[in-house]
Amino acid sequence: MATRETEWAYSNDGRIAFVFLALAIVLLAIGLLAVTAYGSDAANGGVALLAVAMFLLVFSVLVFVPRLARRGPASFSFYSRRSLDEAVKAVREAIEASGRTPRVDIVKSRSERPPRIVTAEGIQARFRIEVTRHAAGSEGGLEWTEIVESSASRDGAEAQALRKKVMERLAGGSPPDG
Repeated sequence: MATRETEWAYSNDGRIAFVFLALAIVLLAIGLLAVTAYGSDAANGGVALLAVAMFLLVFSVLVFVPRLARRGPASFSFYSRRSLDEAVKAVREAIEASGRTPRVDIVKSRSERPPRIVTAEGIQARFRIEVTRHAAGSEGGLEWTEIVESSASRDGAEAQALRKKVMERLAGGSPPDG
């Protein structure tokens, strides 16, 4: 079985949420215009557009608002076969190697192993580290840990260097297939 090289996965949740909400608003406007302009002749088409628009609106609010609150508008994520404590240690060491003092906060959670947030003064990036809920994590008794970097800068040299340092310290294991 070939192993694939692991790397940070980029996600722009802010843009995705914006597109879904914009599409919902456009469909709402078209549906309302059709019903008001053409009356009963366009009622079926207008109602169908309004139904699709409401679905998109509810879907985007239920899916993307919690994700935006947890990850921020743009983020990078990485899966590691390390424990939560090892992942926190690796992120702390990477931040310390850049000459900053890291701070670890434990997020209030109903989980028996709540997520950790690692930040440092002078670094825009915020790392959220949590045990993944992915089904592949249960095989073999070892856990998968997801490290999510939320940052304002996607291509900043400092952000890329920090991600590279974290990845070097977490080397080993391949991410779960999804």
